[in-house]
Amino acid sequence: MDLYKIRKDLHQIPELGFQEYKTTKYIKSVLSGFSELEIHEFDFPGLLVEYKKNKGKYKIFRADMDALPIQEANQCDFVSIHHGKMHACGHDIHMTILIGLIEKVIKNQPDQNVLFLFQPAEEGYGGAERILNTGMLDNFEISEAFALHVNGHLPVGTIESKPGVFFANTQEISVKFIGRSAHVAFPQNGRNALAAGADFYLNLQEKIQQQFPNHSKAICEFGFMQAGTVMNAIAAECNLDGTMRAFEEEDWQKVHQLLKTTAAESAKKYDLKHEIIYKSYYKRVVNNKQLHRKLEETAKNLGVNYIQGHAVFTGEDFGYLTDKYKGILFWLGVHSGTKMDLHSPDFLPDKKAIDVGVKVLYSMI
Repeated sequence: MDLYKIRKDLHQIPELGFQEYKTTKYIKSVLSGFSELEIHEFDFPGLLVEYKKNKGKYKIFRADMDALPIQEANQCDFVSIHHGKMHACGHDIHMTILIGLIEKVIKNQPDQNVLFLFQPAEEGYGGAERILNTGMLDNFEISEAFALHVNGHLPVGTIESKPGVFFANTQEISVKFIGRSAHVAFPQNGRNALAAGADFYLNLQEKIQQQFPNHSKAICEFGFMQAGTVMNAIAAECNLDGTMRAFEEEDWQKVHQLLKTTAAESAKKYDLKHEIIYKSYYKRVVNNKQLHRKLEETAKNLGVNYIQGHAVFTGEDFGYLTDKYKGILFWLGVHSGTKMDLHSPDFLPDKKAIDVGVKVLYSMI
């Protein structure tokens, strides 16, 4: 198969979480020629592809499928044809690598049962948890789970990982303050939700910094704030969207409590109501020590540069799989001279990273 063409095709049809119908159809068509595979479908986008060789256990390899609501700024010949949507997190590379891994397994026929999971909705919609809740994976005795994620700050030919906690517990949150509007000339008649929101944000950041200096163990940050309707009226409502992240359960609970008490204090201070809405939750990714040693040895044997990494506040719902099975996730370098940030409109991994990802994952079989 021409993996580079497959990557281009997938890059052109980015779809958001649980909307990956074109992507699922495309992958299914690519794999339809392999008689050695059994393809299992969900009642939502995504595929579980089975390669069965014996009566033993299975190893599962996962690639996420969804894109982001970002307008692409790249000028390549395979730019997104879906306006306002883009594979800005490299999931097109992830899927292509998994397809390449399938092809290599079919070609070499290893005596190992393997599952290949094309998982929808990693970007904030809880795709992994929904997959597990279907019970489909419970039909297989799974011994180990594997995944990779592109990293635009690492060069092609490099991978990075670490044993133990790698990615943090992640919770998406919305905080809403509900006051009462009034003309700014008569502020005493209103309840300023914007003031409450600003007060909450600044106080929470100060408390987090005191509790966790330099964002050492936990964070709680908000990237979106919206309030009011016109310039000369006090805002009746203020909404903040953000995320809380921590490596350890004890720190997670501390941040959770700070969030609740600070929101309540700001609401009381401005005499209005408030609400905290908890959205998608991703369990932390914990890499198995034995699999980590194998990955390090594999990289050395393949001539791939291995870097010992450190825990990061990245959220990844592969944590649901490492919570259930022995598993490992690693960063895959994708830049060829200029570093790139994930989730940016000009994120465009080097296609040569596909070959590196395929051979590293295959060696883990």
